[in-house]
Amino acid sequence: MIQHHNTKEIDLEWNDDDVVPDIVYPNLDFLFQQMLYLTLQEVGASQGELILDVGCGRAIDGARLWEKGAKVIGLEPSHVMIARAKEYLGESNAQVALAQGVGETLPFKPHSFDKVMCKGALDHFFSPSKTMEEIALVLKPGGEMIVSIANFDSLGFRLAKKLYPVTKFLSPSLAKERKPWQLPPDHKYRFDYPSLRSLVKQHFEIRKTEGISLFFGLPLWGSFLSKLPRSVAYALLKTLDRLARLFPSLADVILMKCTPIRKSE
Repeated sequence: MIQHHNTKEIDLEWNDDDVVPDIVYPNLDFLFQQMLYLTLQEVGASQGELILDVGCGRAIDGARLWEKGAKVIGLEPSHVMIARAKEYLGESNAQVALAQGVGETLPFKPHSFDKVMCKGALDHFFSPSKTMEEIALVLKPGGEMIVSIANFDSLGFRLAKKLYPVTKFLSPSLAKERKPWQLPPDHKYRFDYPSLRSLVKQHFEIRKTEGISLFFGLPLWGSFLSKLPRSVAYALLKTLDRLARLFPSLADVILMKCTPIRKSE
């Protein structure tokens, strides 16, 4: 795990305006869909469970959990995103409670939650280690944490680095853009499989690890897929996704399902 700049600052005005690019190629669309589907599948929300969504954003994922019968609390530091979440929940009529706060100091009693989800947010926190400690504390004995996060040492990013001189020659305009393997300005940590595993194991037993999607960031990959018939492009992406499931260290996203290590009294 590599520390990035501004690690002690919390952006209370962060928004998701730049999360989705102007042009969404099939590989990014597929990645977003699979990350959502598989993360929620591993959460496995059921009737009456109390679930915390850390870094809930617009609370769209929390609403999905609520639809399964769970009681959901969404935690979000940005007042901008809290406002957007309230707007979304008002339109969808989903009943998700919202709390403004940070993962490093969870404002909840110990052993309160059946499950905690943290999807695509951990690399924004100023102390992921402290966040893991807090999540372990608020989970009930036998409770589960499900975390999914971008892998900045994915096969796609590795190949993109190797091919960059050729890519720059073939498409000079790409040289002016942020490289896909470079950390975005609003991220504070860069995760890969070893660093995420090491972080999580401080407070959790890892029950399951999977990879999601392959080859995001590969030069011109998205553009190539967009020229194929949709059915062909998505069949290819699904095949690669099945391979990613077996090789999380190479995948675009890493998903872990964990239970807290209970310290002896």
